[in-house]
Amino acid sequence: SATAVNLGKLENKGFEALINVTPIQGKVTWDISLNLAKNNNKVVSLIEGSKELTLEEPRTRNVFIKHIVGNPYGMITGRVQKKDPSGNLVFDQWGSPIGDPNYQIIGNGVANFTGGLNNLVALDNFYLSALIDFKSGGDIFSGTNMRLTQWGFHQQSLLGREGEAPLHVKGVIERSAGVFEPIDRDLTPQEAQRYWSTTGSEQNGKADMYVYDASFAKLRQLTFGYSFPRKLIAKTPFQTLTLSFVGRNLAILSKNIDNE
Repeated sequence: SATAVNLGKLENKGFEALINVTPIQGKVTWDISLNLAKNNNKVVSLIEGSKELTLEEPRTRNVFIKHIVGNPYGMITGRVQKKDPSGNLVFDQWGSPIGDPNYQIIGNGVANFTGGLNNLVALDNFYLSALIDFKSGGDIFSGTNMRLTQWGFHQQSLLGREGEAPLHVKGVIERSAGVFEPIDRDLTPQEAQRYWSTTGSEQNGKADMYVYDASFAKLRQLTFGYSFPRKLIAKTPFQTLTLSFVGRNLAILSKNIDNE
């Protein structure tokens, strides 16, 4: 006998469109192709009794990618800085952040839309094509920037060092359970080093400060080719023969995250 198991339900809505245009046609031909896709989704249900399902975690082990009922799939969850009942950020006595014990949604990895734009120009038997692909929206967690900050290699970790601009913190210190006192001061260089190191810790980290807009545009491929005329290959076993030079992943045209 077999038992059916309900693994959940995912609701998907979206579209995909392909647009082809030829602005110039003749001795010189110019073709443009634009491909767009968008996906809207929501986790309606998971296996019985579950409201969330952990899918993956980065090497930093302080962030989890989860399916959460009522949200799009693949939500980014992680530690954020704790707040007191009045909404003030909570620090320890050295000015380092204290993390909220509960993981919270800090980002959505699903893009608003994705696409690709291909331009092809042909003259006689020569042709040149350029493919740009892009993504708009969605979030990404950078474990690289988190580790670089912890180790003092990221530019932002200069803040608070001796001879650099001060690192100022403002909020409250939790002296005991439910007892807070204000903190509003510049950190010493030693305290600043501890602050930046703490932002990436598993217990007291601020994973949300390492979430970035994942939008990008890249020159994905550039191709230059030559199609041999039929008369040159008439006595060969080939019906067509093309020589192409192809370059891939040539340039990042725009992005919103450094060091990635």
